[in-house]
Amino acid sequence: MDTRLVSIGIILLVVGIAIGYGVSAVAPIATRTVTTTVPGPTKTVTSTYTTTQSTTITKTMEEKYTIKLAYNPRVGLYLTDENGMTLYFFAKDYDGQSHCSGECATKWPVFYVENINPSPGLNKSDFGVITRPDGKKQITYKGWPLYYFFMDKKPGDINGEGKKGVWFVAKPDYTVMIAVKEGIGMYLVTPDGMTLYYFAKDNYSMSNCYGQCAAKWPPYGDNKLVIPSTLNITDFSFILRDDGKIQLVYKGHPLYLWINDHKRGDTTGQGVKNVWYVADVSGIIPSS
Repeated sequence: MDTRLVSIGIILLVVGIAIGYGVSAVAPIATRTVTTTVPGPTKTVTSTYTTTQSTTITKTMEEKYTIKLAYNPRVGLYLTDENGMTLYFFAKDYDGQSHCSGECATKWPVFYVENINPSPGLNKSDFGVITRPDGKKQITYKGWPLYYFFMDKKPGDINGEGKKGVWFVAKPDYTVMIAVKEGIGMYLVTPDGMTLYYFAKDNYSMSNCYGQCAAKWPPYGDNKLVIPSTLNITDFSFILRDDGKIQLVYKGHPLYLWINDHKRGDTTGQGVKNVWYVADVSGIIPSS
């Protein structure tokens, strides 16, 4: 009686999967070894063969951005959370700390996420975290604490824009912002909160500050103008100074910085020599 012994060994191989955009991998998926014994003089026939399979693996990874950019024809580009809900600045946060608490914080809830991961077009270095007086943490953008507005019900709502003249959608490209400080009032600042000033000796839309004066009071200018909606764009203009620099003008007053203001919220230039004054939004310079 013929005796046939068949031994089949199956070795499973682990195929490394390359993760990416449409990666093809061809790899052996099984190896079979067949040993056959036939009658008569001992004779063993061994054959080995490999089965291969071609597999295309695609994995699309959509990165989760916790802070995004959106666009509205009324306000342009502005910041939102990951769900598209609008974020806001509060003009009274002139010093980078939150001045919204109690009922204010109920209507304007703070924005905070553990992982700051901004979408393309935003720089992570512009974001920070503060600890509020109530102990809660809050995300800041260019030094401004960020808030929601309770009357915004869906993505794209900007119902808080311009509220009471102190709430503004958080735009990434402001060139002038508004700040409100007790004892100073409502005044103009740079996007990162540095105070802007008027010089009483300037003529209408003409600077008289050059040389050492300009070294201490650098003229402020930019190649574009993006302002809060409560300001009138026709109140702004640009001048080309005698030193070749471009300077921003508000209601006929050229705007300046002050070298002794070292951080946002500083207003140490107010009243210097009775000719330098914080740039009040009214455009009025106090009588000397």
